[in-house]
Order: sequence, then C-alpha cells, then structure tokens
Amino acid sequence: MSEKEIIKKLQKGDLSALKRVWDEHSQHVLNLAFRMLLDREQAEDILMDVFVQISEAIQKFRGESSLSTWLYTLTKNACLMKLRSDKVHLTIETDRHLEIEERAIGRSERADAILDKDALAYGLSILTPDQRSLLWLKDAEGLDIKILSEIYNAPEGTLKARLSRARAQVRQVLDKETAYA
Repeated sequence: MSEKEIIKKLQKGDLSALKRVWDEHSQHVLNLAFRMLLDREQAEDILMDVFVQISEAIQKFRGESSLSTWLYTLTKNACLMKLRSDKVHLTIETDRHLEIEERAIGRSERADAILDKDALAYGLSILTPDQRSLLWLKDAEGLDIKILSEIYNAPEGTLKARLSRARAQVRQVLDKETAYA
C-alpha cells in the first residue's frame, strides 16, 4: 500500500491504516519524544497523544511532506507543548562532577564505557529540547537536512548552524567530563 493510499484511508477513518502507521512509525515517534523530554513515561504519553491526534489532524494534511515528516512535526510540537504546559526546566546536578570522579577511581574498561555513556547523556541533557530533537533526528534517525527544514520550518543553513552549535556544546561538556576521569 502506497503512502498516498494510507493517507486516504486515514482520512476516511480506516483503523487498519492507523495500525500500519503505528507499526511503521511508533518507535520513531517514541524515540524522538524521549530525546526531547528525557522521561520515558512522558514520551509514552506523547506517543499516545500523537496517535490520538492523527485521526483529526490527518484531515488537514496537505501532502506537501512525507507522512513520517508530518509525524515528526506532530511529535516535536506535542513535546514542546508538554514542556511549556508543565514548565519543565532541566536542572543539572551540582554534585555531578564528584560522582564522575568517584566512579573514575580504579575503573575498568566496562566502567569507562559506563562513564562515557553517562557523560554523553549529561552532555545531551544540557541542550534544549529543540536542540536534542534536531540532533536526534539528524544523527540517530539519519534524516536529510531538507526534511529537517520542513519539520522545523526553518532554512537549511539555520538548521546546519543549530546542529553545529549543539554538537559543540555536547563536545565541550564531554571534554570537561573526560578531563575529570
């Protein structure tokens, strides 16, 4: 079944088309929501919200982008609305450096991997939800900059600059974190 056929069936309320979209896209929606919210439970709520929205929102879908691009846009917007409504502000633990130093003492290769993973998670946590989602969609999901331009409704050059700044911020945190190791 082609994407156009799926969209037409969705617009007619066909549940089999919705199931197909769920099967193909739910994991990507969940991953993006998690990367933006940094909370599994909230990400699952967003996943459900997005799929509940599809029935109504698909009526306004103009077909100017792919279905996956449209779903990413719905997800990004739902996450930003959630963050605004909850007034969630990411905080950085004040004793983070001490924790990393403690783990660094007498660590093995496995501990190095855990430390690297923790440092990366910490580096990503300092980014804004928009920066995290942009970085996730580009680097983990492998989306083309043109598709990202549609999702974020921004010029390609602007998004490239945002990606560069986000990567630099994470790199800076990782450099500081590994200096403590």
